[in-house]
Amino acid sequence: METNKLSNTSSSMTNKSLSMTNRQKLALAVESRKRTDLTRYEGSFQDFAKEQIRILPKDASQGFIPLEFNKAQQIVDDAIEKQLKETGKVRAIILKARQMGLSTYACGRVYWKSYLTPYNKSVVMAHDSATSDALFAMSRNIIQNMKPEFKPVLKKSNSKEIGFEHNDSGYRLYTAGSPEAGRGTTPTIAHLSEVAFWTHDAKILAGLFQGISQADGTEVILESTANGVGNEFHRLWKGAVAGENEYIPIFVPWFLMPEYRRFVLEPEVFADTVTEEEEGLQKVHGLDLEQLYWRRLKIAEGGMDKFRQEYPSTANEAFIVSGSNVFDTGKLDDMVSLPCMKRQHFSLESCMFEDHREGFLEIYKYPKYDSNFIIGADCALGVGQDYSAAVVMNAEREVCAVYRNNKLDPTQYGDLLFYLGRYYNNSLLAVESNSLGIATLNRLKQMDYVNLYHQTKVANVSNEEGTRLGWRTTQATKPMIIGHLKNAIENDDISLASPIIIQECMNYVADASGKTNAISGCHDDTVIATAIALEVLRTHGDRLTTTRVSFRNQAYTPDNTQWL
Repeated sequence: METNKLSNTSSSMTNKSLSMTNRQKLALAVESRKRTDLTRYEGSFQDFAKEQIRILPKDASQGFIPLEFNKAQQIVDDAIEKQLKETGKVRAIILKARQMGLSTYACGRVYWKSYLTPYNKSVVMAHDSATSDALFAMSRNIIQNMKPEFKPVLKKSNSKEIGFEHNDSGYRLYTAGSPEAGRGTTPTIAHLSEVAFWTHDAKILAGLFQGISQADGTEVILESTANGVGNEFHRLWKGAVAGENEYIPIFVPWFLMPEYRRFVLEPEVFADTVTEEEEGLQKVHGLDLEQLYWRRLKIAEGGMDKFRQEYPSTANEAFIVSGSNVFDTGKLDDMVSLPCMKRQHFSLESCMFEDHREGFLEIYKYPKYDSNFIIGADCALGVGQDYSAAVVMNAEREVCAVYRNNKLDPTQYGDLLFYLGRYYNNSLLAVESNSLGIATLNRLKQMDYVNLYHQTKVANVSNEEGTRLGWRTTQATKPMIIGHLKNAIENDDISLASPIIIQECMNYVADASGKTNAISGCHDDTVIATAIALEVLRTHGDRLTTTRVSFRNQAYTPDNTQWL
């Protein structure tokens, strides 16, 4: 009997031992799978979002659902991941329509980075407390809805901050209500939401940007709907488009969202009411009748300007300006900018244009031997404010090259124009002669440029050339040349080619008194240079010359050399 007891005890212990072993094996299998998944998540935010992030959709009755990227989110993710792969870091500015899920995308990305990256310090900042609270609540929902084996232990958790126990990472919430918001922080990841609506945008961004490292793995994502022009978001967007800063511009139009449509009861009847503008949208963007109907209803709610700002079809359309646009924005939107064939930098030492990825000269068409050109030139002081701008235009009214630089003094600008004119077949060179332009013209005369423009009187019936060297912009001549440029744009009689010129035309307005200028915070230097070139072509087209002297084989020296 005692033997039976021992036997039973031994059997029980053996079973228990086997049972523990099975549990250990299961635990090891779970841990192994977790490590495999974590390795996969490190390389794919999309996988992490789909499997670990659950969000409340617009239809909250569905409950929490996995974050599977919609079209807008996929476009943003593709662009960001491409930049990260190429540069090692992310600097992105996102111009969006309303309710596209891009704040959700950025919030999830910040969480993903903080969860998987040791010692990561993230900052989330929105324009008001309601939005900030909503973004932070989203982060808490992510934690609560993660799979149990992945749910982090928090060493810090309050209304403004979350910290992870496992990797000493975390992030803090700010509201952009004070000029000092976020100052003194040194974030490795920053999600800045609705930046266009920040009251103290310039001061806050200046403080934040100073603290952000340039190390690999750092990320800065600015996202916003537009809120007019002249603010920091608009300035950074323009700089990104022009390649003047390190940010990539990402635009996502409203019609990517499948819910932005409304059922049309009688399609044939509705089709008969489609306007010319709507036909253009169908042709350019492929919109269907249900999307057009939804658009009409939204416009009826808030007006056309508000719709274009909050639900833009193009990036240019998003930025509503205060004042009356001088140029037809629809025509400008339809213009297709040409790819820049080459960017070049002008060397004052060698008197040559040299290839440079950040060069100030953008070439869209090379000169052909038998082509004729005009250069319109606007002059500035060269102290980092207004730009000296030169626009090269051929006889077919096509912009072939654009030079734009705000750090070249007027005399040195004369040197550049000399060789730019030589390169483009001794272009007829029309330099604005107001104040600073006198120094530029004097330098060109000193260098004996062979084909300088002399202005005719505005009131003259004939185009007989006057004695005044250069183009003088006055209260009489400025409305005239702007009017001719306006007509050329409206009649599709000019090809602007350059996105810089197109954007400056977009930002060119007439105020209540009828005066025309760029809106606050923007520039109009290429607008004036283009208008001068077009006017000179209109009145002096017969003065064009085809004599060509290669700038690579000729150089100015301060002696009595006479140019051939």
